[in-house]
Amino acid sequence: MLLVLILIIAGVMSIIEFDKVGASIKKVMDNNYKSIEQTKYMIDALEREDSGLLMYLIGNREAGSQTIDSAYSTIENAIQIAQTNITEKDEDKYITNIIKEYDKFHTSVKQIADTSDTLTSEEKSIIYLKNQQLYFTAKKSINELMQLNQNGIYKQTDLMKENSKRAMMPAIVSIVVAIVFALLLNFFISEYFINPIHRLIDGMKSYYPEMGRIDAKISLKDEIKTLEDEINNLIVRFKVK
Repeated sequence: MLLVLILIIAGVMSIIEFDKVGASIKKVMDNNYKSIEQTKYMIDALEREDSGLLMYLIGNREAGSQTIDSAYSTIENAIQIAQTNITEKDEDKYITNIIKEYDKFHTSVKQIADTSDTLTSEEKSIIYLKNQQLYFTAKKSINELMQLNQNGIYKQTDLMKENSKRAMMPAIVSIVVAIVFALLLNFFISEYFINPIHRLIDGMKSYYPEMGRIDAKISLKDEIKTLEDEINNLIVRFKVK
């Protein structure tokens, strides 16, 4: 009964610990995935804004302007969501850097679009290529935020493994205790019950009248010793008769 109780308690403790670990890690990982999702939106919008500028420069101004404005709105929205979903150390600094680098890129895009009427085709090509440096810098800052959250997921995975081991400890300890308890119980039963009975049986089998009495070499003063004494008393009574 005690053994069963130990195992039940250990099982309940392990379940509670697993539940705590799972809930906390799930929350953090969900936030990491959410941030990664927003960085993907940012990169997609950044690429569309760059394409919108190119469309604007080659003469498709209306479509280019709409693409630029749509991309700007998407990035602004993604940044706002990312700012409310900070889970990693210094993640706010990464977002601040994105805002700074994207602002440089977007400002340059608007300036190029506003002055494109005065530029020759060659000048447009040159200024577009120069703007690419701002584009790649902004994209790099977004990728850094994505990498930060991806590393956070890897870290949470390792933490999950470690916490899982910790959650299993009560069960492992209880199993070890149960095994030790079972071994001790088996030793106790064998040493104080089974072996004395076997010795008593062997003594009875090897008994012959000339011996006078049975000596099963039972040292403890217990019921089995009492049984041995009563058997010897019975032998004495038979001899008297």
